[in-house]
Amino acid sequence: MTSVIPRLWIPAAALALMAAPAFAQTALPLDAPAEGRATDAAPAEYTFVAKSAGVLSAAVQGTGDLVLQLVDEDGQTVPNGTADRDLNGSSGTELLSATIGEAGTYKVRVRVQGGDASTFQIAGAFLAFPPFARPADPDRRPAQARALQVGKPHDDTLDPKSGDAWDWFSFKADADGALAIITRPQGGTEADLVLEAYADRNFAQAVDRSDQDMQGNSSNESVTVNVTAGQIVHIKVINQSGNPSKYRVSSSLIQ
Repeated sequence: MTSVIPRLWIPAAALALMAAPAFAQTALPLDAPAEGRATDAAPAEYTFVAKSAGVLSAAVQGTGDLVLQLVDEDGQTVPNGTADRDLNGSSGTELLSATIGEAGTYKVRVRVQGGDASTFQIAGAFLAFPPFARPADPDRRPAQARALQVGKPHDDTLDPKSGDAWDWFSFKADADGALAIITRPQGGTEADLVLEAYADRNFAQAVDRSDQDMQGNSSNESVTVNVTAGQIVHIKVINQSGNPSKYRVSSSLIQ
């Protein structure tokens, strides 16, 4: 008798996943410089896993006009996490040194500003320094943004000295139009606020940014984003003065 081995039915989608190679992330080279390549449309990306708070430094030298950027797990640029200083007059030479406030996975991006593809060398170093740890803050990341209803004001507070230097919020558009968002001071407090808007979950680059100090008040800011029905827009309210402040976020959809 010939034995028959039954065939297992595997969905096509599962077969496709099995056939596809696993995505390999490139670790940030720490021991010696490594060669890299980037284009205007495709930045190079290097991963670093921090086991504690500390200072991460990265250096790059190559062709073209390069920019270094350090982002967290959500793609949010960390404070002072962008370097475009053109060291020694060279647009392809950059040095980034930024504080990491908590353990986690971070990414160093090498971007090319226009022009052809760039080839470069990159190296990094990390100084673990637990005293730089940031206090817990429930809305410090886009993934933890508080969902707000368009047209309904929301009052909140910021206190950088206690580790609460910025807040994240999200709005979902009910229809096509222009989503306008403003901040105003509350409770007699005034701080130097900055308002940033992000679309399509690209948290490395704002689609609109306001640091206008409208009507002479450093807490009065406004951004506008063109949206389609169902689109989610994230905003970031930053207190860059260091003073505790109360503020109100208001929004409207202009059709």
